[in-house]
Amino acid sequence: MKQNYPYRGVKGMKDVFPAEARHYRRLEDRARRLLESCGCGEIRTPLVEHTVLFERGVGQGTDIVNKEMFYVPAKDEEAGPDALRRMVLRPEATASVARAYVENEIDKTAPGVQRYFYLGPMFRYERPQKGRLRQFTQIGAEFLGSPSPGTDAEAIGVLWDFLQGLFLGDLTLLLNSVGCPACRPDYLTALQAFARTRVASLCEDCRARAEKNPLRLFDCKQPGCRTVMAGAPNIQDHLCHDCRAHQAQVLDFLQRIGVTPHLEHRLMRGLDYYTRTVFEVVSQNLGAQNAVAAGGRYDNLIAELEGPATPAVGWSAGVERLLELLPETAPEPWFDVFVVDPGPDLAATFAQVTQLRRQGVRVGLEFEARSVKALMKRADKTGARFTLFVAADHPAQVQLKDMTSGEQTGLAWDQVAVRVLGKHE
Repeated sequence: MKQNYPYRGVKGMKDVFPAEARHYRRLEDRARRLLESCGCGEIRTPLVEHTVLFERGVGQGTDIVNKEMFYVPAKDEEAGPDALRRMVLRPEATASVARAYVENEIDKTAPGVQRYFYLGPMFRYERPQKGRLRQFTQIGAEFLGSPSPGTDAEAIGVLWDFLQGLFLGDLTLLLNSVGCPACRPDYLTALQAFARTRVASLCEDCRARAEKNPLRLFDCKQPGCRTVMAGAPNIQDHLCHDCRAHQAQVLDFLQRIGVTPHLEHRLMRGLDYYTRTVFEVVSQNLGAQNAVAAGGRYDNLIAELEGPATPAVGWSAGVERLLELLPETAPEPWFDVFVVDPGPDLAATFAQVTQLRRQGVRVGLEFEARSVKALMKRADKTGARFTLFVAADHPAQVQLKDMTSGEQTGLAWDQVAVRVLGKHE
């Protein structure tokens, strides 16, 4: 890393070069295939949203809204007394998807259950550390319009299959219910009573949470607070009949597809919009920031945003954390074919190479004058499966060498693509 560089990147945001970008694409491509297999279509929402969307949707008592927003100063027609804080870079995508659903009246133009997925950057002003960036990438899915516990299981199932297919090692699926408006108030009363008798043992933030938003007590990472909350009332003891039945059906659906979650009554999630089912996938190989994916049901969010009553469930996964867990694999070659042509006139070779690229062959060609020996070393470094030799005295006839078997064959240019692509089938 260049020291004392005056134009260095923003803290907590990283550059991704081609070798790493390939891992991103591998992961994202797998997610696309699985999500499209269950009827999810891609949705793309703006990076910038109005602050009020997250204040209303995510919740004013959450760390995201209170501490982690990246504000975008408003100008021109957006200006006003609160211009510096009126817009934000999106910290998460569920509220954005819900806003898009309401604003575009999807319930009228495309009635029925809507299944969406998204891939893209999110922004949170947090202290950068391992597994936590200020700009990070999320993959997520949202299922809008179904109250069925089967939809909860469908969302969880496709997430679990996605993660298992990445061979990430030892993962645990945690599941809980945070109740509904009928039964949650009783639990909140019990939780507040518990916290008030132990307020001296709580950190400053948790003392405020105990009064304003007691479910957030479970989010605190301070050792003292975690010790206190280990003895907190169990929300499972406060669920109403309907919430118990919903959870039992979710578990039954999951059992039938071979997914066994661990019931964790302290799992609450850090966002206000969740109802009933919440879940999280954690890894023992990531240290303190061990959650790789999380989600839940949010039956009231769309109505909170002045839309029609629309039950929904969804999840998101942090791509950078998943990449930390990906097993090491042999690097994929950049080229199928690397051309060895010492020149000096490469114009004719360039024309032929362009035709090969148009046929789907990945071809490496360098224009700087080099010796055959130097070009061969370069071909080895790229890992290309084939090396193609062009002789100045026979430019229409090339020699194609298989770098694995050592076999070398004389071919016309128009035979190269068939030979190379056929070898890959």
